[in-house]
Amino acid sequence: MKSAQWTALFALTLMVGGITFVSVYLPDRRSPDVEKQEKTAPSLSFPVKTVPPDGEMPLITEVGQTGHQDYWFSNESGQEVAVGLNEKGCTCSEVELTVAPQSWRMRFYLDAATLQLTPRGWSALTATAAVVDLDRLERALAEGEKTESKVLTKENSLTVPVGAIGRARLSWRQTVSKPLITFANLWMGDRAGLSARLQAGVRITQPLELYNKELTLAPIDERELEKREEGLSSYIICWSLTRSRIDLKAEMLHERISKDGDAVRLGKPIAMEPSQIVSEESLGSMRFMPVLSWYKIPVIVQAKAKDGTPIEWGRFHRIIKVSSSDSLFDPEQVSVTGEIMGDVTVGSGKETGGVNLGSFYRKRGTHGEIVLQTDDRKIDLQLDSSRKKDYLTASLDAPRVTPSGSRLWVLRIVVPPGAASGDFPRADNPVYRDSAIYVKTVDVKSGKPLRAIRIPVRGVANEG
Repeated sequence: MKSAQWTALFALTLMVGGITFVSVYLPDRRSPDVEKQEKTAPSLSFPVKTVPPDGEMPLITEVGQTGHQDYWFSNESGQEVAVGLNEKGCTCSEVELTVAPQSWRMRFYLDAATLQLTPRGWSALTATAAVVDLDRLERALAEGEKTESKVLTKENSLTVPVGAIGRARLSWRQTVSKPLITFANLWMGDRAGLSARLQAGVRITQPLELYNKELTLAPIDERELEKREEGLSSYIICWSLTRSRIDLKAEMLHERISKDGDAVRLGKPIAMEPSQIVSEESLGSMRFMPVLSWYKIPVIVQAKAKDGTPIEWGRFHRIIKVSSSDSLFDPEQVSVTGEIMGDVTVGSGKETGGVNLGSFYRKRGTHGEIVLQTDDRKIDLQLDSSRKKDYLTASLDAPRVTPSGSRLWVLRIVVPPGAASGDFPRADNPVYRDSAIYVKTVDVKSGKPLRAIRIPVRGVANEG
Protein backbone atom coordinates (compact mmCIF):
# COMPACT_ATOMS: atom_id res chain seq x y z
CA MET A 1 0.00 0.00 0.00
CA LYS A 2 1.35 3.46 -0.95
CA SER A 3 2.19 6.07 1.71
CA ALA A 4 -0.63 8.30 0.50
CA GLN A 5 -3.11 5.46 1.00
CA TRP A 6 -1.80 4.79 4.51
CA THR A 7 -2.17 8.49 5.30
CA ALA A 8 -5.72 8.57 3.96
CA LEU A 9 -6.59 5.41 5.88
CA PHE A 10 -5.22 6.71 9.14
CA ALA A 11 -6.83 10.12 8.72
CA LEU A 12 -10.15 8.46 7.95
CA THR A 13 -9.75 6.12 10.93
CA LEU A 14 -9.10 9.00 13.31
CA MET A 15 -11.94 11.02 11.81
CA VAL A 16 -14.49 8.22 12.03
CA GLY A 17 -13.26 7.04 15.42
CA GLY A 18 -13.31 10.53 16.85
CA ILE A 19 -16.78 11.19 15.57
CA THR A 20 -17.94 7.88 17.00
CA PHE A 21 -16.38 8.72 20.37
CA VAL A 22 -17.94 12.17 20.42
CA SER A 23 -21.35 10.95 19.36
CA VAL A 24 -21.37 8.19 21.99
CA TYR A 25 -19.78 9.90 25.02
CA LEU A 26 -20.46 13.63 24.65
CA PRO A 27 -23.77 15.53 24.51
CA ASP A 28 -24.90 17.09 21.27
CA ARG A 29 -24.28 20.84 21.65
CA ARG A 30 -24.83 21.92 18.05
CA SER A 31 -26.79 25.10 17.61
CA PRO A 32 -29.97 25.19 15.52
CA ASP A 33 -28.09 27.33 12.92
CA VAL A 34 -25.41 24.66 12.57
CA GLU A 35 -28.02 21.94 12.22
CA LYS A 36 -29.80 23.99 9.56
CA GLN A 37 -26.54 24.59 7.68
CA GLU A 38 -25.68 20.86 7.76
CA LYS A 39 -29.11 19.97 6.45
CA THR A 40 -28.91 22.46 3.60
CA ALA A 41 -25.29 21.60 2.63
CA PRO A 42 -24.76 17.84 3.04
CA SER A 43 -21.33 16.59 1.99
CA LEU A 44 -18.85 13.74 2.29
CA SER A 45 -15.56 13.99 4.17
CA PHE A 46 -12.43 13.07 2.19
CA PRO A 47 -9.26 12.96 4.32
CA VAL A 48 -7.10 13.03 1.17
CA LYS A 49 -8.13 14.53 -2.17
CA THR A 50 -4.79 14.95 -3.97
CA VAL A 51 -2.27 12.15 -4.61
CA PRO A 52 0.67 12.26 -4.42
CA PRO A 53 1.44 15.06 -1.97
CA ASP A 54 3.61 17.90 -3.28
CA GLY A 55 7.22 16.89 -3.80
CA GLU A 56 6.59 13.13 -3.93
CA MET A 57 6.92 10.78 -6.89
CA PRO A 58 3.84 10.46 -9.13
CA LEU A 59 1.86 7.27 -9.40
CA ILE A 60 3.21 4.86 -12.04
CA THR A 61 1.04 3.23 -14.71
CA GLU A 62 2.23 1.23 -17.69
CA VAL A 63 1.16 2.18 -21.21
CA GLY A 64 -2.00 0.31 -22.17
CA GLN A 65 -2.77 -0.68 -18.56
CA THR A 66 -5.48 0.69 -16.28
CA GLY A 67 -4.28 2.48 -13.18
CA HIS A 68 -6.36 3.75 -10.29
CA GLN A 69 -6.29 5.65 -7.02
CA ASP A 70 -8.82 5.26 -4.19
CA TYR A 71 -10.11 8.20 -2.17
CA TRP A 72 -11.83 7.08 1.02
CA PHE A 73 -14.75 9.01 2.47
CA SER A 74 -17.31 9.01 5.27
CA ASN A 75 -20.74 10.61 5.46
CA GLU A 76 -20.99 12.33 8.84
CA SER A 77 -23.29 15.09 7.63
CA GLY A 78 -26.34 13.61 9.34
CA GLN A 79 -28.12 13.38 6.00
CA GLU A 80 -28.10 11.22 2.92
CA VAL A 81 -25.78 12.72 0.30
CA ALA A 82 -26.38 12.41 -3.42
CA VAL A 83 -23.06 12.40 -5.31
CA GLY A 84 -22.55 12.96 -9.02
CA LEU A 85 -19.93 14.01 -11.57
CA ASN A 86 -19.41 17.58 -12.74
CA GLU A 87 -16.35 16.93 -14.88
CA LYS A 88 -13.29 14.71 -15.19
CA GLY A 89 -9.72 15.35 -16.26
CA CYS A 90 -9.67 13.45 -19.55
CA THR A 91 -11.69 11.03 -21.64
CA CYS A 92 -9.33 8.26 -20.49
CA SER A 93 -10.55 8.57 -16.89
CA GLU A 94 -13.60 7.36 -15.00
CA VAL A 95 -14.70 7.52 -11.39
CA GLU A 96 -16.57 4.77 -9.56
CA LEU A 97 -18.28 5.41 -6.24
CA THR A 98 -18.66 2.45 -3.87
CA VAL A 99 -20.37 2.36 -0.47
CA ALA A 100 -18.94 -0.27 1.86
CA PRO A 101 -21.20 -3.14 2.98
CA GLN A 102 -23.06 -2.59 6.25
CA SER A 103 -21.22 -5.43 8.01
CA TRP A 104 -17.84 -4.10 6.92
CA ARG A 105 -18.80 -0.58 7.92
CA MET A 106 -19.78 -1.49 11.48
CA ARG A 107 -16.56 -3.46 11.98
CA PHE A 108 -14.62 -0.48 10.72
CA TYR A 109 -16.39 1.82 13.21
CA LEU A 110 -15.57 -0.47 16.12
CA ASP A 111 -11.92 -0.78 15.07
CA ALA A 112 -11.60 2.96 14.56
CA ALA A 113 -13.25 3.83 17.87
CA THR A 114 -10.95 1.40 19.71
CA LEU A 115 -7.90 2.94 18.14
CA GLN A 116 -9.12 6.47 18.80
CA LEU A 117 -9.49 5.68 22.51
CA THR A 118 -5.87 4.47 22.55
CA PRO A 119 -3.86 7.73 22.78
CA ARG A 120 -0.85 6.71 20.71
CA GLY A 121 -1.23 9.23 17.88
CA TRP A 122 0.74 8.46 14.71
CA SER A 123 2.52 5.58 16.42
CA ALA A 124 -0.74 3.64 16.03
CA LEU A 125 -0.33 3.55 12.26
CA THR A 126 0.92 -0.05 12.17
CA ALA A 127 -1.87 -1.17 14.49
CA THR A 128 -4.40 0.63 12.33
CA ALA A 129 -3.21 -1.18 9.24
CA ALA A 130 -3.30 -4.51 11.04
CA VAL A 131 -6.81 -4.05 12.47
CA VAL A 132 -8.56 -2.13 9.70
CA ASP A 133 -7.97 -4.22 6.60
CA LEU A 134 -9.01 -2.29 3.51
CA ASP A 135 -8.65 -5.46 1.45
CA ARG A 136 -11.73 -6.62 3.38
CA LEU A 137 -13.79 -4.40 1.10
CA GLU A 138 -12.24 -5.99 -1.99
CA ARG A 139 -13.05 -9.44 -0.65
CA ALA A 140 -16.58 -8.36 0.16
CA LEU A 141 -17.06 -7.11 -3.37
CA ALA A 142 -15.57 -10.29 -4.83
CA GLU A 143 -17.79 -12.50 -2.67
CA GLY A 144 -20.90 -10.66 -3.74
CA GLU A 145 -21.63 -9.03 -0.38
CA LYS A 146 -24.26 -6.36 -0.75
CA THR A 147 -22.71 -3.07 -1.83
CA GLU A 148 -23.77 0.04 -3.65
CA SER A 149 -21.49 0.96 -6.52
CA LYS A 150 -21.82 3.06 -9.65
CA VAL A 151 -19.59 4.50 -12.36
CA LEU A 152 -20.48 8.17 -12.28
CA THR A 153 -21.40 10.13 -15.38
CA LYS A 154 -22.85 13.60 -15.79
CA GLU A 155 -26.29 11.99 -16.13
CA ASN A 156 -26.42 9.86 -12.96
CA SER A 157 -25.65 9.95 -9.24
CA LEU A 158 -25.38 7.69 -6.20
CA THR A 159 -26.88 8.37 -2.78
CA VAL A 160 -24.57 7.74 0.19
CA PRO A 161 -26.47 6.82 3.41
CA VAL A 162 -25.95 8.59 6.74
CA GLY A 163 -22.80 7.33 8.50
CA ALA A 164 -21.62 5.39 5.46
CA ILE A 165 -18.00 4.74 4.58
CA GLY A 166 -16.75 4.09 1.06
CA ARG A 167 -14.39 5.02 -1.68
CA ALA A 168 -14.26 6.95 -4.91
CA ARG A 169 -11.99 5.14 -7.35
CA LEU A 170 -10.44 7.36 -10.02
CA SER A 171 -9.04 5.25 -12.86
CA TRP A 172 -7.23 5.99 -16.12
CA ARG A 173 -5.72 4.31 -19.17
CA GLN A 174 -3.30 5.77 -21.71
CA THR A 175 -1.65 4.42 -24.86
CA VAL A 176 1.37 6.76 -24.94
CA SER A 177 4.10 7.62 -22.46
CA LYS A 178 3.59 11.01 -20.82
CA PRO A 179 2.99 12.77 -17.51
CA LEU A 180 -0.70 12.90 -16.66
CA ILE A 181 -2.68 15.03 -14.21
CA THR A 182 -6.20 13.65 -14.06
CA PHE A 183 -9.08 14.49 -11.75
CA ALA A 184 -12.77 14.04 -11.00
CA ASN A 185 -14.87 16.96 -9.78
CA LEU A 186 -17.78 15.54 -7.75
CA TRP A 187 -20.88 17.43 -6.71
CA MET A 188 -22.52 16.60 -3.39
CA GLY A 189 -26.15 17.21 -2.51
CA ASP A 190 -26.94 18.82 -5.85
CA ARG A 191 -25.01 20.23 -8.79
CA ALA A 192 -25.08 23.72 -7.33
CA GLY A 193 -23.92 22.55 -3.91
CA LEU A 194 -20.55 21.64 -2.45
CA SER A 195 -17.98 19.83 -4.54
CA ALA A 196 -14.85 17.73 -4.08
CA ARG A 197 -11.99 17.67 -6.57
CA LEU A 198 -10.10 14.35 -6.48
CA GLN A 199 -6.78 14.58 -8.30
CA ALA A 200 -3.98 12.17 -9.22
CA GLY A 201 -0.54 12.89 -10.66
CA VAL A 202 0.60 9.97 -12.83
CA ARG A 203 3.58 9.00 -14.93
CA ILE A 204 2.53 6.85 -17.89
CA THR A 205 5.52 4.70 -18.77
CA GLN A 206 6.59 2.05 -21.24
CA PRO A 207 7.40 -1.40 -19.82
CA LEU A 208 11.04 -0.56 -20.61
CA GLU A 209 12.59 2.91 -20.72
CA LEU A 210 15.99 3.76 -22.20
CA TYR A 211 18.36 6.02 -20.30
CA ASN A 212 20.40 6.73 -23.44
CA LYS A 213 18.96 6.42 -26.96
CA GLU A 214 22.19 7.97 -28.20
CA LEU A 215 25.44 6.54 -26.88
CA THR A 216 28.68 8.35 -27.75
CA LEU A 217 31.99 6.67 -26.96
CA ALA A 218 35.11 8.71 -26.35
CA PRO A 219 37.47 9.14 -29.36
CA ILE A 220 40.43 6.78 -29.23
CA ASP A 221 43.63 6.36 -31.24
CA GLU A 222 43.79 3.08 -33.12
CA ARG A 223 47.16 2.18 -31.58
CA GLU A 224 45.81 2.79 -28.09
CA LEU A 225 42.81 0.59 -28.90
CA GLU A 226 45.13 -2.21 -30.03
CA LYS A 227 46.76 -2.19 -26.59
CA ARG A 228 43.44 -2.82 -24.88
CA GLU A 229 42.76 -6.52 -24.80
CA GLU A 230 39.15 -5.96 -23.71
CA GLY A 231 38.60 -3.09 -26.13
CA LEU A 232 36.74 0.17 -25.46
CA SER A 233 33.45 -0.39 -23.62
CA SER A 234 30.36 1.56 -22.70
CA TYR A 235 26.78 0.62 -21.77
CA ILE A 236 23.24 1.13 -22.95
CA ILE A 237 21.19 1.60 -19.77
CA CYS A 238 17.51 0.70 -19.56
CA TRP A 239 15.04 0.12 -16.75
CA SER A 240 11.46 -0.71 -15.86
CA LEU A 241 9.22 1.05 -13.35
CA THR A 242 6.50 -1.60 -13.72
CA ARG A 243 8.24 -4.95 -14.25
CA SER A 244 10.55 -6.80 -11.89
CA ARG A 245 11.97 -8.82 -14.79
CA ILE A 246 12.20 -8.41 -18.58
CA ASP A 247 13.65 -10.97 -20.96
CA LEU A 248 15.75 -8.40 -22.80
CA LYS A 249 17.27 -8.80 -26.29
CA ALA A 250 19.80 -6.59 -28.06
CA GLU A 251 21.07 -6.95 -31.61
CA MET A 252 23.23 -4.95 -34.00
CA LEU A 253 21.61 -3.83 -37.24
CA HIS A 254 24.61 -4.40 -39.51
CA GLU A 255 24.85 -2.20 -42.60
CA ARG A 256 26.54 -4.00 -45.51
CA ILE A 257 28.97 -5.68 -43.16
CA SER A 258 28.88 -9.21 -41.77
CA LYS A 259 28.50 -9.92 -38.07
CA ASP A 260 31.92 -11.58 -37.92
CA GLY A 261 33.44 -8.68 -39.85
CA ASP A 262 32.30 -6.00 -37.40
CA ALA A 263 34.76 -4.85 -34.74
CA VAL A 264 31.89 -3.28 -32.77
CA ARG A 265 30.00 -5.95 -30.88
CA LEU A 266 27.39 -6.36 -28.15
CA GLY A 267 27.61 -8.17 -24.86
CA LYS A 268 24.65 -9.95 -23.28
CA PRO A 269 22.28 -7.74 -21.26
CA ILE A 270 23.23 -7.70 -17.58
CA ALA A 271 20.43 -7.65 -14.99
CA MET A 272 21.34 -5.31 -12.12
CA GLU A 273 19.96 -5.03 -8.62
CA PRO A 274 17.82 -1.90 -8.02
CA SER A 275 20.00 -1.06 -5.01
CA GLN A 276 23.03 -0.74 -7.34
CA ILE A 277 21.60 2.41 -8.89
CA VAL A 278 22.84 4.39 -5.90
CA SER A 279 26.45 3.45 -6.69
CA GLU A 280 26.16 4.56 -10.34
CA GLU A 281 27.11 8.24 -10.40
CA SER A 282 26.21 8.58 -14.09
CA LEU A 283 22.56 7.64 -13.60
CA GLY A 284 21.56 10.95 -12.05
CA SER A 285 17.82 11.26 -11.42
CA MET A 286 17.30 7.50 -11.81
CA ARG A 287 18.37 7.22 -8.19
CA PHE A 288 15.10 8.79 -7.09
CA MET A 289 12.74 6.71 -9.23
CA PRO A 290 10.88 3.58 -8.08
CA VAL A 291 12.89 1.29 -10.38
CA LEU A 292 11.85 -2.38 -10.21
CA SER A 293 14.54 -3.68 -12.57
CA TRP A 294 17.36 -2.26 -14.68
CA TYR A 295 19.88 -3.54 -17.17
CA LYS A 296 23.23 -2.78 -18.76
CA ILE A 297 23.88 -3.74 -22.39
CA PRO A 298 27.64 -3.70 -23.07
CA VAL A 299 28.87 -2.13 -26.32
CA ILE A 300 32.48 -3.13 -27.04
CA VAL A 301 34.73 -1.62 -29.70
CA GLN A 302 37.81 -3.69 -30.52
CA ALA A 303 40.75 -3.14 -32.83
CA LYS A 304 39.75 -6.11 -34.99
CA ALA A 305 36.60 -8.08 -35.70
CA LYS A 306 36.24 -11.81 -35.20
CA ASP A 307 37.35 -12.50 -38.78
CA GLY A 308 40.36 -10.18 -38.45
CA THR A 309 38.82 -7.14 -40.18
CA PRO A 310 40.25 -3.98 -38.55
CA ILE A 311 37.93 -1.32 -37.13
CA GLU A 312 37.34 1.53 -39.60
CA TRP A 313 39.08 4.83 -39.12
CA GLY A 314 36.98 7.95 -38.71
CA ARG A 315 33.58 8.28 -37.14
CA PHE A 316 31.80 4.97 -36.79
CA HIS A 317 28.05 4.59 -36.35
CA ARG A 318 25.97 1.59 -35.33
CA ILE A 319 22.27 1.06 -34.62
CA ILE A 320 21.30 -1.29 -31.79
CA LYS A 321 17.79 -2.73 -31.64
CA VAL A 322 16.53 -3.37 -28.10
CA SER A 323 13.49 -5.62 -27.71
CA SER A 324 12.08 -8.44 -25.57
CA SER A 325 11.61 -12.09 -26.41
CA ASP A 326 7.89 -11.90 -25.59
CA SER A 327 7.20 -8.70 -27.61
CA LEU A 328 6.36 -6.89 -24.38
CA PHE A 329 7.11 -3.52 -26.01
CA ASP A 330 7.84 -2.12 -29.45
CA PRO A 331 11.54 -2.42 -30.31
CA GLU A 332 13.65 0.63 -29.53
CA GLN A 333 16.69 1.78 -31.48
CA VAL A 334 19.87 3.16 -29.92
CA SER A 335 22.41 5.11 -31.96
CA VAL A 336 26.04 4.31 -31.02
CA THR A 337 28.79 6.61 -32.32
CA GLY A 338 32.49 7.12 -31.72
CA GLU A 339 35.71 7.97 -33.50
CA ILE A 340 38.81 5.92 -34.26
CA MET A 341 41.81 8.15 -34.98
CA GLY A 342 44.27 6.68 -37.46
CA ASP A 343 46.89 7.77 -39.98
CA VAL A 344 44.43 9.57 -42.27
CA THR A 345 42.80 12.81 -41.15
CA VAL A 346 39.36 13.65 -42.49
CA GLY A 347 38.68 17.35 -43.03
CA SER A 348 39.78 20.26 -40.89
CA GLY A 349 38.21 22.99 -38.80
CA LYS A 350 34.40 22.90 -38.82
CA GLU A 351 34.43 20.16 -41.46
CA THR A 352 36.50 17.74 -39.38
CA GLY A 353 35.30 14.15 -39.54
CA GLY A 354 32.44 14.40 -42.01
CA VAL A 355 30.45 16.38 -44.58
CA ASN A 356 27.40 18.49 -43.78
CA LEU A 357 25.46 19.32 -46.94
CA GLY A 358 22.85 21.38 -45.08
CA SER A 359 19.33 21.90 -46.45
CA PHE A 360 18.66 21.81 -50.18
CA TYR A 361 15.86 21.33 -52.69
CA ARG A 362 15.67 17.63 -53.44
CA LYS A 363 14.73 18.28 -57.10
CA ARG A 364 17.99 20.17 -57.61
CA GLY A 365 20.28 17.97 -55.55
CA THR A 366 23.49 19.31 -54.03
CA HIS A 367 27.19 18.64 -53.62
CA GLY A 368 30.07 19.01 -51.18
CA GLU A 369 33.68 18.05 -50.66
CA ILE A 370 36.23 17.22 -47.97
CA VAL A 371 39.99 16.74 -47.83
CA LEU A 372 41.69 13.50 -46.70
CA GLN A 373 45.33 13.74 -45.71
CA THR A 374 48.12 11.42 -44.52
CA ASP A 375 51.87 11.41 -43.85
CA ASP A 376 52.05 7.66 -44.45
CA ARG A 377 53.61 7.10 -47.88
CA LYS A 378 52.96 3.34 -47.77
CA ILE A 379 49.22 3.68 -48.25
CA ASP A 380 46.98 4.90 -51.01
CA LEU A 381 43.23 5.67 -50.95
CA GLN A 382 40.41 4.25 -53.08
CA LEU A 383 36.63 4.56 -53.02
CA ASP A 384 34.85 1.49 -51.65
CA SER A 385 32.12 0.93 -54.24
CA SER A 386 30.73 -2.11 -52.39
CA ARG A 387 29.29 0.15 -49.67
CA LYS A 388 27.99 2.92 -51.92
CA LYS A 389 24.60 4.48 -51.11
CA ASP A 390 22.10 4.92 -53.95
CA TYR A 391 21.45 8.60 -53.17
CA LEU A 392 25.17 9.52 -52.85
CA THR A 393 27.78 9.54 -55.58
CA ALA A 394 31.44 10.26 -54.91
CA SER A 395 34.74 10.77 -56.65
CA LEU A 396 38.26 10.90 -55.28
CA ASP A 397 40.80 13.17 -56.97
CA ALA A 398 44.36 12.02 -57.56
CA PRO A 399 46.61 12.73 -54.58
CA ARG A 400 48.60 15.94 -54.32
CA VAL A 401 51.78 16.40 -52.33
CA THR A 402 51.90 19.31 -49.92
CA PRO A 403 55.02 21.41 -49.26
CA SER A 404 55.49 19.47 -46.00
CA GLY A 405 55.59 16.19 -47.89
CA SER A 406 52.19 14.80 -46.86
CA ARG A 407 49.63 13.73 -49.44
CA LEU A 408 46.01 14.84 -49.72
CA TRP A 409 42.95 13.78 -51.69
CA VAL A 410 39.80 15.78 -52.34
CA LEU A 411 36.66 13.68 -51.88
CA ARG A 412 33.75 15.14 -53.88
CA ILE A 413 30.22 14.09 -52.92
CA VAL A 414 27.08 14.63 -55.02
CA VAL A 415 23.41 14.07 -54.24
CA PRO A 416 21.77 13.80 -57.70
CA PRO A 417 18.48 15.63 -58.32
CA GLY A 418 15.56 13.74 -56.77
CA ALA A 419 17.79 11.01 -55.32
CA ALA A 420 17.27 11.81 -51.61
CA SER A 421 14.26 12.75 -49.52
CA GLY A 422 14.09 14.19 -46.01
CA ASP A 423 16.78 14.07 -43.35
CA PHE A 424 19.79 11.81 -43.62
CA PRO A 425 20.97 9.95 -41.71
CA ARG A 426 17.84 8.77 -39.91
CA ALA A 427 17.29 5.56 -38.00
CA ASP A 428 13.70 4.88 -39.06
CA ASN A 429 14.63 4.06 -42.66
CA PRO A 430 17.29 1.44 -43.57
CA VAL A 431 18.11 3.36 -46.78
CA TYR A 432 19.27 6.40 -44.80
CA ARG A 433 20.41 4.69 -41.61
CA ASP A 434 24.11 4.62 -42.52
CA SER A 435 24.60 7.82 -44.49
CA ALA A 436 28.30 7.74 -45.32
CA ILE A 437 30.95 7.40 -48.00
CA TYR A 438 33.52 4.66 -47.44
CA VAL A 439 37.11 4.97 -48.59
CA LYS A 440 39.61 2.16 -48.17
CA THR A 441 43.33 2.32 -47.63
CA VAL A 442 45.44 0.04 -49.81
CA ASP A 443 49.09 -0.95 -49.72
CA VAL A 444 51.01 1.12 -52.28
CA LYS A 445 53.20 -1.79 -53.39
CA SER A 446 50.79 -4.73 -53.43
CA GLY A 447 47.46 -2.93 -53.88
CA LYS A 448 46.07 -5.04 -51.03
CA PRO A 449 43.13 -3.43 -49.15
CA LEU A 450 44.05 -2.62 -45.55
CA ARG A 451 41.09 -0.98 -43.81
CA ALA A 452 38.04 1.22 -44.31
CA ILE A 453 37.64 4.93 -43.55
CA ARG A 454 34.11 6.11 -42.87
CA ILE A 455 33.13 9.66 -43.83
CA PRO A 456 29.62 10.46 -42.53
CA VAL A 457 27.40 12.63 -44.75
CA ARG A 458 24.39 14.53 -43.47
CA GLY A 459 21.81 16.79 -45.06
CA VAL A 460 18.13 17.60 -45.49
CA ALA A 461 16.48 17.12 -48.89
CA ASN A 462 13.44 19.40 -48.84
CA GLU A 463 10.49 19.39 -51.21
CA GLY A 464 10.32 22.44 -53.40
